Amino acid sequence: MIFNKRNTIERFRNGDHKAFRALYDTHFDSLYLFGLKYIPSQDVVEDIVQESFIKVWERRDDFFDEPSFKSFLYKSIRNSCLNYFEHKKVKDKFINYQKIIFGGESFFNDSIIEEELNQIIANTLNELPDASRDIYMLYLNGLKNQEIADDLGISVNTVKTQKQRANKFLRHRLIEIVSILTCILQ
Repeated sequence: MIFNKRNTIERFRNGDHKAFRALYDTHFDSLYLFGLKYIPSQDVVEDIVQESFIKVWERRDDFFDEPSFKSFLYKSIRNSCLNYFEHKKVKDKFINYQKIIFGGESFFNDSIIEEELNQIIANTLNELPDASRDIYMLYLNGLKNQEIADDLGISVNTVKTQKQRANKFLRHRLIEIVSILTCILQ
């Protein structure tokens, strides 16, 4: 049975997938070529056209005739192409900013490594006995041995001994970690 265009739009409005497919097949090529005038990437334009058809399906109750249907699609594709360029411009600007300020991809990788190492060091510090950890944390915050001793109410020799034990433990643990990292990064 042959349907006229008006009948196809009515069926489409009523959720008929075959009518939607007929409209898609009829209009896809011209909409695709229209999109290529804005964006020279076939894959991007194909995605935009398909997304526009999804939008038109979701709003199918709004279309009473083929001109309104086509008008919506052309405007949707034009707006999506312009949005694509705006997004691309912002993305390119951010990438350039990142390269200038942070050194680009190497900054990203270095930041990840730095954060992972900080986490490893924090976890390693948490493995220390409580007394050693408390003393070592105060030491890392810039306090001198005498200040640590005064704050904790212990002797300076106890501070020195606990720092030595902590240093020995941390040195041993960090050598293990460096060995692991060396294997991973090779």
